[in-house]
Amino acid sequence: MTRVCEVKNLEIVIKNLISLQGCDCELQAISRKMKEGPARIKTLEEELKQVEEKANSELDKAEAIQKERREIEQEIADVESRTEKSREKLANIKSNKEYGAALKEIEDLERKKTALEDRALQLMEEIESLDEIYSDIKERSQRHREKFEADQKMVQKEMKDLDKAYKKNEKEKNRIRKDIDKDLLKLYDNLSNHKGGISISSVLKGVCQTCHMGIPQQKFNELMRGDVLMNCPHCGRIMYWGDNELYKEKEEGN
Repeated sequence: MTRVCEVKNLEIVIKNLISLQGCDCELQAISRKMKEGPARIKTLEEELKQVEEKANSELDKAEAIQKERREIEQEIADVESRTEKSREKLANIKSNKEYGAALKEIEDLERKKTALEDRALQLMEEIESLDEIYSDIKERSQRHREKFEADQKMVQKEMKDLDKAYKKNEKEKNRIRKDIDKDLLKLYDNLSNHKGGISISSVLKGVCQTCHMGIPQQKFNELMRGDVLMNCPHCGRIMYWGDNELYKEKEEGN
């Protein structure tokens, strides 16, 4: 059943309710955006972390190869020293058997040196390739950090602006609530709690704009007269004639 009750200064009451709902809806929207802020910053931090971890991984690879190269260069120096000592021994060797063994030792050392030099050359090529890759990743990492810092500042500014807007709307909401009758305010709050935050709805061409159900013609005629406060017979929300210029102006103001 459509609830009907007489209210003094109905137009002012409806305007206040429309304004109040506008504030409530805006506060809800701001709250949702404020909750998104930390999540956005966390996402940016995770993206930056992935880029920097990749850069550090490439750097670790380059450092490991550099270490291996230094070890090989030291080993080459050791082989050269051993080879030089073996050559010096040749002058003092008298038996053919010992001489042949010394030559074999020198040949083995020369082969080992060649293998080490080949590996050293291979490592140099790998280092050059990694240096180019790391340089590119490091540059992208720096750009990503700069972007992260800029985006973070932007989000933080948005959060501050949202906080200001929230406080402004909350102040306006409290002001409007003081101008509304307590019983009517109780009805508004009850509807808001049970109707998804929408307590009052306009009716256009005989249709409630929230539940989209048609209003009986007789009830719609009463609504257009604007003599009493009425609730939608379907969704129970407070309803008002949306084509009333006074209310349309208020809606646009919100």
